[in-house]
Amino acid sequence: MKKGRFLLSFLVAFGAILFLWSRTPLGDWYSQAMLAAAAIIGPLTHGWLLEAAHSAGEHPFWVRGTARVELQIQFDALAVGTVPLLSLFLATPGISWNRRLRHISIGVAANFCLDTAIVVLFPLLVFYQNDFTDVTGTFIGMVGFVGAPVIIWFTVAFADLRQWLPTFKRPAVA
Repeated sequence: MKKGRFLLSFLVAFGAILFLWSRTPLGDWYSQAMLAAAAIIGPLTHGWLLEAAHSAGEHPFWVRGTARVELQIQFDALAVGTVPLLSLFLATPGISWNRRLRHISIGVAANFCLDTAIVVLFPLLVFYQNDFTDVTGTFIGMVGFVGAPVIIWFTVAFADLRQWLPTFKRPAVA
């Protein structure tokens, strides 16, 4: 794999997808789906109910009894993590379009699940303030916002990346 070709392909794909992402309602749809999934999963896992925002600019709230936790997450920033993930899959050389689309489907689903988990865990990490929740929240935030696209891409496309990574090549069978 030529590093320059991969980098150029990634940057072109990233620019094109980011342009589409910012000019279409894709990010809003992703965020709304994430909130809808979290509203179902949250009460089943920890008993907090997700209350929708009542006006523009207001954040949703997690509610449990009299306790309320404002869901102060920048959903557009969380959702835009999908852009580098898609760009990595599109820039990966040597795979068929069917396989690439399968990777994209799996990758976006995994990213969506991780983002939804961040939203679901939010009230636990914010309401119960202690060292454990501080460290856990920071770690989850870093992984979710920074590492997830690369980790998911590498995991999903590993079999295809092996040919470009000599250390991971399968040994020849004699």
